[in-house]
Amino acid sequence: MSTTLYNAVLLSELDVTERYNHSMIVTYVDPSADAAIAESSGKDFKFKNNTEYPIYIEGITTPDKHITFTIYGAETRDPGREVSYESVVLERIAPDAEVIYTDASRPVGFCSVQSAHIGYKAQLWKVVRENGTEVSREQVNSSSYMKAPRSATVGIATEDEGAYNAIMAAVATNSIDQVKAVAGAYKAAADAAAAEAAAAQAAAEGQAQPPAPAEGGAPPAPEAAQPQEQPVPAQ
Repeated sequence: MSTTLYNAVLLSELDVTERYNHSMIVTYVDPSADAAIAESSGKDFKFKNNTEYPIYIEGITTPDKHITFTIYGAETRDPGREVSYESVVLERIAPDAEVIYTDASRPVGFCSVQSAHIGYKAQLWKVVRENGTEVSREQVNSSSYMKAPRSATVGIATEDEGAYNAIMAAVATNSIDQVKAVAGAYKAAADAAAAEAAAAQAAAEGQAQPPAPAEGGAPPAPEAAQPQEQPVPAQ
């Protein structure tokens, strides 16, 4: 949300007084065109109205989670003035080798993978054209984004020594794809065993219950009592 508002503020040429980039690159805007707010790390986004007239900011969200900011105010700029922003990547920093973490609180078969992030150093430049001719170009900000390797967290909790040895051997290869394959095989086996056990339990419970009456039929009538013979008194 802060990135969307940041871009609306830039196009309106309001005065940005405080802006921070995300710690890692984001994919929905070009490098350096983002703005992050994070109270825990002291990141904020601030700007001020540097025009002579009031402004009104409207934010709209849609059911499919798209957000739009519109900034209303008195337009005092020349009709032939055009403002655009260009992202310039100064450096791309490749992430290191894959990293695998073991988690003894998770069962064998669990594997959560996080994608790698390329590190970037970038700048954002403001380009002003008047009647189609470029008249100025100035740097707006400079951003550095951290790199992060592809990583995986894999569960190793099990009472099966063979399963434990197999998953640890996969971890020792330092290949996330190998770990995923081994963990996936054990998860599939565990899921199949659980489904089989659930089916067997359902079948056992069905046999233990009395048969239901036929659809639309009445329940069976109780067995009628037989008459008892009465002794005949002696004459």
